[in-house]
Amino acid sequence: MSHPINSGPTVAFNLFDRDGSPIGYDEVSRLATLNRPPIQLRTGCFCNPGACQDALLLSDADVLANYASGHVCGDRRGIVNGKLTGAIRASFGKDSLWEDVDALVSFVDRVFVSRGNALVESHGPDESEGNSSDSNVNMKIDSLFVFPIKSCAAMRVNRWPIDRRTGRLAFDREFALVDTSGSAMRLHSHPKMSAIQSEIDLNTKKLTVSAPNHEDLILNLDNPLLSEDHTTSTEDIQVCGTLCKGNIWGGSIAARWFSSVLGVRCWLARHYDAGGETERNGSHDNIERYAYCNEASMLVVSQQSISFLNSVITAQGWGRLVEPRHFRPNIVISSNCEGGDASPMQMERNQKGTNPEDSWEQIFIKGSADAVELTAVGKCARCQMVDIDPSSGMKGNTLRALAQYRRDRGNINFGTFFSGNVVASEGNAWLEEGSEVHATSIISKECS
Repeated sequence: MSHPINSGPTVAFNLFDRDGSPIGYDEVSRLATLNRPPIQLRTGCFCNPGACQDALLLSDADVLANYASGHVCGDRRGIVNGKLTGAIRASFGKDSLWEDVDALVSFVDRVFVSRGNALVESHGPDESEGNSSDSNVNMKIDSLFVFPIKSCAAMRVNRWPIDRRTGRLAFDREFALVDTSGSAMRLHSHPKMSAIQSEIDLNTKKLTVSAPNHEDLILNLDNPLLSEDHTTSTEDIQVCGTLCKGNIWGGSIAARWFSSVLGVRCWLARHYDAGGETERNGSHDNIERYAYCNEASMLVVSQQSISFLNSVITAQGWGRLVEPRHFRPNIVISSNCEGGDASPMQMERNQKGTNPEDSWEQIFIKGSADAVELTAVGKCARCQMVDIDPSSGMKGNTLRALAQYRRDRGNINFGTFFSGNVVASEGNAWLEEGSEVHATSIISKECS
């Protein structure tokens, strides 16, 4: 923009935080689509990686390192190793109006500039925070969910086995539906998956799958073959960008059933463990033992977090409220704390107070017969999947509401991933709804 007279109507740019850290094009693009009305931007390298490298001052070593980390053209990784990988482009033409320019400028000011100012003004030590467990908070497992087939409907259970070492519920994300490209299908692209219900009978080792206007499909958990199939095979599967393996399960009968329900060709895969642990780069990685879970074996959200989000949705007048199933958690924890208000001043200041699981380092679950220890792995970055109503498949404004107060370095976080205790005794324990939950490093201000 050094020669505005010679500049055309297409503008490529990047955004930076107040501290000078870059904001990835993926974050800007995601938030632009949540704007009302949505703003359409092109992002990435615009099919010109050489010019992109030159404009971003990336060395050849930087580009090779980006590729080695898995970054490819067309993905949503706007920042790798702390450096930008692309840019944002706004294009104006003969039919564009001044209001279009103003909408873009207002969006940047409201979402990035004004928010940064508010964070600086409200920044400061909070004397009400604590780093130890809070005896005033009585918590319990409110709901317990298993997702036998990834991205399909939840199976709510009152009592269910969990592996002490991995922290994974038995059969959770054990199966996935795979399209003709070899990628695991996801709810936000195929909303009809929300209507596929699964029930597992631990005694008979049967998986019963049901969907509207279809007869139930019954699969044997001990045998991948149905009557007309004679062989099975292990296939490569892309799950959220990660290469996994899976055995074809239920053969052609299951494939036809799921294809009929969803209206697209697909087949059912069951996770293939390949021995339990895979050695990568000289170290052992337990990802194989988490089946098709995204980042860790257990996802936890609090009812308090959901209540506050609903107050944000109500305050903004965005209609349909959410329930725990929108976020596909394994455990929903309730407490004796209030949810807090959702006024604009409180959205930033109450972020930790209204999402207590953010600060939990460990949780201890005490059941009638077993005790389980889980350790926090990281926060769950959300995508448009949370907009899908798990009951109707209709789309709402959940991600837009979360973007108001849950943004963190390019991610919109909600919920916390946990894993088990690697030094615990082998075998399963049992989790139960209503079991006591104790957390360490919980913020105590809500109940003080």
